[in-house]
Amino acid sequence: MLSFFPTPYPDELWYSVIARYHTHSGALSWQTTMEALFGNARDTDVGSFFPNGSIHKILEQLPSGFLSAQEVALQHTLLPFLMRFQSQEKKAAILEAFLNGEDMRPRYLRATRDIKPRSMRYCPVCVREDTQTYGEPYWHREHQIGLMPLCPRHRCRLLDKPIPNTRPLGAQYLPLDGQDWAQPDYGALEYESALTDALCTYLTMPYDLSPNREADNLARTMENAGLLNEDSIRKQSFDVDKLYAALVNKYGHKLVEHYFGDHITKAHALRLRHYLIYSAEEYALLTTMLGQGPEVLFSPEPVPLTLETRMRELAASHAIRDKARIAKLLGIRADRLLPYAKRFGVAPFWPQSGAAKEAQERQTYTVTIHLSPMERVELDMFMRDKGMGAYSHALRYFMETGLHKWWKEGKS
Repeated sequence: MLSFFPTPYPDELWYSVIARYHTHSGALSWQTTMEALFGNARDTDVGSFFPNGSIHKILEQLPSGFLSAQEVALQHTLLPFLMRFQSQEKKAAILEAFLNGEDMRPRYLRATRDIKPRSMRYCPVCVREDTQTYGEPYWHREHQIGLMPLCPRHRCRLLDKPIPNTRPLGAQYLPLDGQDWAQPDYGALEYESALTDALCTYLTMPYDLSPNREADNLARTMENAGLLNEDSIRKQSFDVDKLYAALVNKYGHKLVEHYFGDHITKAHALRLRHYLIYSAEEYALLTTMLGQGPEVLFSPEPVPLTLETRMRELAASHAIRDKARIAKLLGIRADRLLPYAKRFGVAPFWPQSGAAKEAQERQTYTVTIHLSPMERVELDMFMRDKGMGAYSHALRYFMETGLHKWWKEGKS
């Protein structure tokens, strides 16, 4: 049994708790602390930011009820962030396996690129506040997410404290003290605040939450942003060149290359679309660029498609427009109008020809309208406003909606 062990502070990294134990124990060397905690075990990776064997070995030496392995894993490691894009079933199985003593590192640490840090990160404002509140500073787990640019609480830039030697982090216990603390830097880039919010949300939302695969909101938001292949009306495949260029334009080439490589393949894009890529960093970069918060990505409610909404509005307006005019209003080519209408389940609402015309125009009307010169001007202005190219379009509109509606709308 251990004679004492620190109680973890809010959001404290498990490694930080062990580093504080080392400081408070008065041990003269890291080796002494390692032997006190783990005996002859030499393979305990306390430097991992994810659940590791040190949790079980230490808790076995503490009074029952002091801490649970699940509490440590979910609140003092980056496990929720690492597992965020796994399915609910997989998350439950992974957590259960860890609680049963399985080493999860070989299989799951590949889900993030930042698994071997060469520096620890801190917020200078947190250092001051933690020292005032608890008497000492500590390493926050949220600060150790490699992509996290700002402190989620104070919105100042996170700073690096390089690991001072070539030893693995798990072979040494580095406390957060003993240095001249820098002044906080609040000069955030345009995208960094939203990116910080996304990353923090992926870490702190309930562990079992996963993206809703049925809503397909990543693909729908990409479509609204014009990042799909122009000819993929039904399959909605990403335009990988356009997508990569948009990411570089938002974040710069160096950051994008670190997380996506020097290009995005079609296979990678397809896996992203179906949430088969498990790197939360990649999704945070994508959704921040698209202006989409995590709550939308995880929502069961599909994001409305801008093109579908606009097409339905035009269909419901009863204004008769030819295909060229409708396509121009929708921002698509005329030959894509019918395929999109079929995809959205919208009946053609433009003049038809041949058999389609006969089905659409089941009645023939002969109408004679006498208009004064002023009324003729008003009619022409009304038709231009509605995008009508022929008087027959206006006449059909009158028959479907009533002349009084046109007169009221035309006079307003």
